[in-house]
Amino acid sequence: MLGGSSSCATSTVNCELSHFVSSFANMAASWLLKRWCSTAAIETTKGTRWQRLINSRAGVWCRSLLSDYKEACRETVLGARERPLKASVYLGLLGGMYACYYTNPDDDSFETSLLETSNHLALLSPWIRSGTSDGHVQTLVKLRNEGRLRYASLGIASLTYYTDYDPESSLYEARCSAISVPWSELPKRMLDVGFVGRWWVLDHKMKDFDINEEEFKHLPPALVATVPLSPQITERNEKLHQESWKAVVMEDESSELDAIQKDMDTPVKEIESDALYKAQAS
Repeated sequence: MLGGSSSCATSTVNCELSHFVSSFANMAASWLLKRWCSTAAIETTKGTRWQRLINSRAGVWCRSLLSDYKEACRETVLGARERPLKASVYLGLLGGMYACYYTNPDDDSFETSLLETSNHLALLSPWIRSGTSDGHVQTLVKLRNEGRLRYASLGIASLTYYTDYDPESSLYEARCSAISVPWSELPKRMLDVGFVGRWWVLDHKMKDFDINEEEFKHLPPALVATVPLSPQITERNEKLHQESWKAVVMEDESSELDAIQKDMDTPVKEIESDALYKAQAS
């Protein structure tokens, strides 16, 4: 009985020990599996974050936008190959618009041009200045000093116009938007147009700024109706003017006396020849 009981106890211990070892091995294997799965999950999560961003609404919209631009560029290149003349016209228009935008004058250039023209007129006497140029420039200078000049850029062109009040004025008429001047009156208030680096109205007003037209109104009718000289007469006058600047060449007295004696002998010889001819005829 004792031998049988001891063998049963030994087998029970062995079974429990093997069960413990197997349980420990299973726990270690499950721990390693969980650790590997968690690492793989982290790597999978890191790898799918970009995929989730691409598959999101913003990613789909960006991809479709890039695809549309790619297709538009491809069609543009193919269309340019098929119709080179049309493509050249469009390219010229785009280049012209960019050139106009690049050379579009700003408000500083207008003030610079205004000051330069004002200085040009200040160098002339009031009796010589053109009334049109002087009046236009004086009006612009007055509006500038009063702070009533405004500038508006249209991208490829610019406009300069005037307002009734200075923007820093505290008057009720200047601050109230209900009684402000509507935009429909802008054509009436426009002063100049800037295009391709020039202010065209100011340049037109400054044409012949050193000629006063009022002076010619008091001339006699004969001078007012004077016809300009022909090109031949003008050329002859220029030659005479050039010759007047040349040095005077003095001839010898002997040559002058010979020329005078020759001039005096010519009539005497003519008289003698006439008398001889009459004598022979008689």
